[in-house]
Amino acid sequence: MKNTLLVASLATAALGLALGAPPARAETDLGSGFTLSGNATLTNDYRFRGYSQTNFRPAVQLGVDLTHTSGFYLGNWNSNVADNVFNEANLEMDFYGGWSGELGHGLGLDIGVLQYWYPGSDKTPVAGKGGNFSNTDLYLGLSYEAFSLKYSYSPSDFFNTPDSKGTWYLDASASFDLGDGWGLDAHLGYQKLKNQVDMNGDGIGHYVDYRLGVSKDLNGWVLGLAAVGASDSNWLPTRSGKESGRLGAVFSVSRAF
Repeated sequence: MKNTLLVASLATAALGLALGAPPARAETDLGSGFTLSGNATLTNDYRFRGYSQTNFRPAVQLGVDLTHTSGFYLGNWNSNVADNVFNEANLEMDFYGGWSGELGHGLGLDIGVLQYWYPGSDKTPVAGKGGNFSNTDLYLGLSYEAFSLKYSYSPSDFFNTPDSKGTWYLDASASFDLGDGWGLDAHLGYQKLKNQVDMNGDGIGHYVDYRLGVSKDLNGWVLGLAAVGASDSNWLPTRSGKESGRLGAVFSVSRAF
């Protein structure tokens, strides 16, 4: 997911997503308390929880959010992905919904459900996994000023890996306004895994991913540059067999509409 509904609480999730501060939301008033907003991003590499989803190649991403003054929201976010990662699928579509609002004393709450879907991934079964690389996350996020903490839990098998129910992810993030359109963001995530192996065939039970980035807002166009990686970079390979979680620089251009 690209757009945030609280300060940095709903971002990356998916979506990992744009690296650097998200663009300010441009909203269209639909009446009866409903507003509609969208966002678009062009990036040289789509990273999800530290790992490249595009074989270190560019991605075009588009999202839309429908929100209500009561705090309830629905949204959709999309990005191209590498078909070798998701069983012949080259598109990720995320659908999410929930509620976000203020609890008082500057504390924000965000709670909801996120469904990842990869059209076409069920056409050719994978040995030991079957097809359909969809995944469901239940999430709970808290934010306070520039800081946020988000917990995501997978009640079903994690991206179609058998016997991996109960996988979870903890995301700690901070975003700072440096003035004159400049922003600084930092992220540290802990991914708990079940029944997963790395490129060497060894079991991997967890890893840490990280990001440190800067951004510049140029009349609504947000330029981002971030260093991104994972502690166990060899969990997933690229098409050429390289470690997709290795430290790398991610550039992005984003705009809200």
